Amino acid sequence: MDQKIEPKKGTTTVGLTYKGGVVLATDQRVTLGRMIMSRVDKVFPVTNNLAITTAGTVSDNQVLLKHMQAEMKLFELENKKKATLETLSSVLQNTVYSGYKRWSPFMIQAIIAGLSRDKTFKLMSFDPSGAAIEDPYTATGSGMMFALGILQEHYKKDMTEKDAIELATRAIYTAIRRDSASGDGIVISVIDNKGYRKVDTKTVSMILEK
Repeated sequence: MDQKIEPKKGTTTVGLTYKGGVVLATDQRVTLGRMIMSRVDKVFPVTNNLAITTAGTVSDNQVLLKHMQAEMKLFELENKKKATLETLSSVLQNTVYSGYKRWSPFMIQAIIAGLSRDKTFKLMSFDPSGAAIEDPYTATGSGMMFALGILQEHYKKDMTEKDAIELATRAIYTAIRRDSASGDGIVISVIDNKGYRKVDTKTVSMILEK
């Protein structure tokens, strides 16, 4: 019997807000069962002010990412204003929920983050049913329980960007040490008033060397 095999969930992604922005962090490992398949990025810009992390089945995440990028671009062209986190949340939730109700769910866990309608930076997490939860910090994937332990212990409201990047890095690193499906590097991204950008690998290395 022909059966399409896709790399399955095995990752750790983290999101946390700080004073003036939001940080997203992920590992880079892709697994198929117990086998390590490849090394990829798992955090992507949707617009210059919005981003999404990916955990779950690779094909579902790729399709959703392209769809969200197209929808947000169309929204901005038609409305002549920037899409906000609420805009992205609404479109993503409707898309994922519709698949769930048709018994063909998107097997994803996602974190979306960026500029909200009130001009602050926020984040939300999504599950395969389309449920959306806003939190100051969150984690998804097979290593989420290890990352959440670090975040819950050390997260503080109105952190500086430097402290937020360091905390996100250490949360992912802890998950990599304990979860065999997470690994192969750490990617950190920031969204603030300057827009979306990646943190250079030297900064990540310096944090881990402390």
